[in-house]
Amino acid sequence: MKRFLMLVASALLLVQFSHALPHVKRESGAERSSSELQNAQEQLMISTFSEIGKLYKWMLEDGSVVVNNAVKELNEIPVKDDLLQANITRMSKIGTEISQFKLESNDKSVTKLLEYMVSFSTMMDDYEHMPNDSKLKITLKTALDNNGYNKFENEFELRVLELFKNFDHAFTEYVNTLTPEEKVKQSRFLQWHEAFTAETDNGKKLEKFDELFV
Repeated sequence: MKRFLMLVASALLLVQFSHALPHVKRESGAERSSSELQNAQEQLMISTFSEIGKLYKWMLEDGSVVVNNAVKELNEIPVKDDLLQANITRMSKIGTEISQFKLESNDKSVTKLLEYMVSFSTMMDDYEHMPNDSKLKITLKTALDNNGYNKFENEFELRVLELFKNFDHAFTEYVNTLTPEEKVKQSRFLQWHEAFTAETDNGKKLEKFDELFV
């Protein structure tokens, strides 16, 4: 359940991520007191976006392998009802599209990354919300588990923890550039980070991280 909550929180983070950079720039434009502060803020956000991008790129690459291999196993079932076939078709479409995606350094490619992440996260969210005792859920779970879904979820947790670690390092460097007066002006941001650091539940911590982009 904890891994499921983290996966859903990640999907929520995606939506904010697509609008985050302009939002941050608007705020920094209103609050910065010097070019040095502006550069420090931009470096923090660029570093954060880079880490998020690496996480999502990994999720697409490894997640598509799990899904596509599960589809192969599901296709071997001799008799499939309409609901199972619809899910197989959806998994196949999303898995194939994601596996063929190559991230490039342009806005169109980044937008595609976000679109595929939303599609993938929504699909897995729908799977997790299926009744555990339903025939469909049991069938899909067997195929996904046989093809590394549990390992994928565990690796996702580890990579999120690494994201938090790298963000804390970048945040510390940012705070070190602030003058006492600037720290007062940035008090809400610093208080948010204190609450973020104090949170020990990984799922809630990821949700807290999402607030950075609101």
